[in-house]
Amino acid sequence: MKLQSIQILRGLAAMLVVVYHIRAMEMLAIGNNGLSETPFLNGFVTNGYAGVDLFFVISGFIMVHVTQGMRSGVRSSLDFLFARVTRIYPLWWLFAAIMTGMFFLYNDFGLGEGWNRVSQGQPLLPFLIKSYFLVPQNAHPVLGVGWTLVHEIYFYLAFTLIILLPRRFWLWVLLGWGGAIAAGTFFGLTKPFGADIVSLVFYPMTMEFIMGAVVGLLVSSGVAWRSGALTLVAVFWLMASLGLQGVEDDQLMMWGRVFWFGLPCTLLVYGFATLELYRRQAWLIPAGIGALVATLGILGFDLTEAAPFSQRLDALIVSLIVGAIAAAIVFWIGWLGGQAMPDRIRAIEPGFMRVHGALARVGDWSFSLYLCHPIILAPIRIGFAELSKVPALRPLFQAGHAGPLDNIILYATALFATLFVAAMTYRFIERPMIVGFAKARSAIFRREQPKPLGRVAP
Repeated sequence: MKLQSIQILRGLAAMLVVVYHIRAMEMLAIGNNGLSETPFLNGFVTNGYAGVDLFFVISGFIMVHVTQGMRSGVRSSLDFLFARVTRIYPLWWLFAAIMTGMFFLYNDFGLGEGWNRVSQGQPLLPFLIKSYFLVPQNAHPVLGVGWTLVHEIYFYLAFTLIILLPRRFWLWVLLGWGGAIAAGTFFGLTKPFGADIVSLVFYPMTMEFIMGAVVGLLVSSGVAWRSGALTLVAVFWLMASLGLQGVEDDQLMMWGRVFWFGLPCTLLVYGFATLELYRRQAWLIPAGIGALVATLGILGFDLTEAAPFSQRLDALIVSLIVGAIAAAIVFWIGWLGGQAMPDRIRAIEPGFMRVHGALARVGDWSFSLYLCHPIILAPIRIGFAELSKVPALRPLFQAGHAGPLDNIILYATALFATLFVAAMTYRFIERPMIVGFAKARSAIFRREQPKPLGRVAP
């Protein structure tokens, strides 16, 4: 079952990461061409990796909701673990295998310099085994984005143990887990990268999973206080964090991103979930319009990661004020229209729900999109580099060429290609696997269907 508003957030998280990586590809291409043009998209996009933080919060929330009504005990734990493992590994193995093949093809059958750089000098076979089974190691897995899945598997294993306990103890276990992570930082067990079991266990970003799980417990218990207003606060809070954070450093990669991005993402998940559960999604209209206007505003300032904090703050204040005004106008139009012309306002609902459903569909594709996009972007970068060698095509395909045309074509091509491949992968590979493993799960565990409070993605 799917909670569509959470699916929209999954789609947003995936798109933040994709656009962030397209921008990184653009910067690499500009440098390779010996040019110095500023990337086409800046502002919030410079911190698009925050999509991962949103993913982690969503994961914690979903873990609690899909187990709503599930009895505690060994059988339920194994049932849950089977569902989670079959959700992650098959599709991961597919795209990890494709990336492995690409490295073998372009790096002298795994012996070239590029491969050694990716594996951080580790022997080939141990590196691949750890990559495929998402075991922590000194390097990212063969498909780089898989580092987040290493954490997801850890979350699933930990939550499998939590399910052994009655639900009334879960909050205390989660709080104790968070306290242990904080203590690990105090004792110097925290590192910027989960390279081994100890650093994985005490990695601060686990707090985002815990916060999402706590939100799940609150929502499942019926807590829905001021969800509309809190959603607006969360949207503008997250944009403020995206706008103010500058150059990455080790502290940001540990506790910094938990405070910068994890907290507003937690509030965002709470707001989106409760709005749908209590059929108040209309609040998403002013929130979405305000976010769009603020995003367009800050893009106009052309801020890069290296922009001084004062410059970022000035641009952010202007952009958020304009965005807040836009949100307020939409809100008051809706409220006054509801008083004066209720029938016309209600007539908008079917169109809004169609847009809502379309955005949620991107969320359905989000896992495929997250895994496939690095593979799709690599040949696009190579193809553009080759086409730019033709003088007549240089204005269209040379990254860094004068004018915005090359940038627009690059982003449009990359976004269309990644979304298309993700949609096809979901329809013809991922979705059939989900259905097949769901049938196997029912046959193996012969479980009663849980009765979640809302419709949440399995």
